Amino acid sequence: MTEEIKLPRRPLTLKDVSIESGVSEMTVSRVLRNRGDVSEATREKVLKAAKSLGYVPNKIAGALASSRVNLVAVIIPSLSNMVFPDVLTGISEVLDETSLQPVVGVSNYLHEKEEQVLFEMLSWRPSGVILAGLEHSDASRAMLSSAGIPIVE
Repeated sequence: MTEEIKLPRRPLTLKDVSIESGVSEMTVSRVLRNRGDVSEATREKVLKAAKSLGYVPNKIAGALASSRVNLVAVIIPSLSNMVFPDVLTGISEVLDETSLQPVVGVSNYLHEKEEQVLFEMLSWRPSGVILAGLEHSDASRAMLSSAGIPIVE
């Protein structure tokens, strides 16, 4: 007979990992952000507790403090064009070497759709934008120039 898993009624927090590992919330935070002077034994204890609990950090909370998330907006004109799957694979392989994750939007070769996708993506305050395609509207260019983040066209 298998043991029933009880699901928590709320998302796990640093406090839960702190209790499980027997260290302070500040120490848990330092370990999970890979910052600060923490002994290897404590680091392993915290990481083991976080993994056993299934803890996933709240990136939104961190983004509120930094005004950025570790996402790169990737906007392509089409998924059916045979070039773009290779482009996405290349982007993914490069980003695998960083803490950044791609978030993909498709414009379907429509300027209005590109503006809408770009607006939504920029509202999440990504760390950068990769925009494929040859022509972009004035509105898209205005959003890109005022975003204050790296842009690759």
